Amino acid sequence: MTSDSLPVAPRIAPWHWGLPLLVAAVTAPLWLGLYEPDVFYFLNRQFAVLPDIVWSLLSLFGTGWAVYAVTAPALWRAPRVILSWLCAAPLAGALTRVGKMMADNPRPLEVLGPQGINVIGEPLFIAAMPSGHSLTAFAAASAIYFSLAPQGRRRLLWLFALALGVACSRVAVGAHWPADASVGAVAGMFSGLTGAWLAARIPERHLRPQSWLMRGVALFGGYCLYVLLTDKMGFAINLPYQYVLGAFLAICLAWFARRSLLAHQE
Repeated sequence: MTSDSLPVAPRIAPWHWGLPLLVAAVTAPLWLGLYEPDVFYFLNRQFAVLPDIVWSLLSLFGTGWAVYAVTAPALWRAPRVILSWLCAAPLAGALTRVGKMMADNPRPLEVLGPQGINVIGEPLFIAAMPSGHSLTAFAAASAIYFSLAPQGRRRLLWLFALALGVACSRVAVGAHWPADASVGAVAGMFSGLTGAWLAARIPERHLRPQSWLMRGVALFGGYCLYVLLTDKMGFAINLPYQYVLGAFLAICLAWFARRSLLAHQE
């Protein structure tokens, strides 16, 4: 067995797996639905002081398409970073779908009606628990954070602040209860930790630009580009920003293709 076929040493300490449980404990009043609908009304109205575009953009970064676009430079600069959150994505998607099927909770608009609720974007009524955007954001933040060596992590703590902003945006746009966002955060952190743990075991030889794994990841980026350019994703106001992300992603994919082809010829 060659040295580059050995798995990379895990970068996740055993106590890190307790972090989702800690978040669950801290947010217990939210996911238990205590003091609802007062908490939802209060947060939804307080968040309304910021422009709609702030919350719609934060929701955009709760989608895998936008996350791929902003992490696209990692295709050649730090491939294990992008692979970590991509490894987290299947579990995150499964937890979202299973959770919504099992809980089958109505959204605030269905329970409370439109009166007194600040709604931004497409009105939503069913399949509330958990918030898929919150889950995606915390899965990506956790996967990226824990894919790094311990000494390089602290400078990216802001990723969790961004993920929290995404979770808050789902309440701000009137799409979710605080309970949905908190459960999404917990499930997302677990998914992200799992993704980082799996990506740490990918041999180094598969991280090179000419590897078929990374080329496959880049091909998936082409689909992300298509979605960013064609799908409103619930917020027509976001389309100009999606085009900007799409242009950035297209440049990154072209640059990766160039590096991949040049590396193959060497």
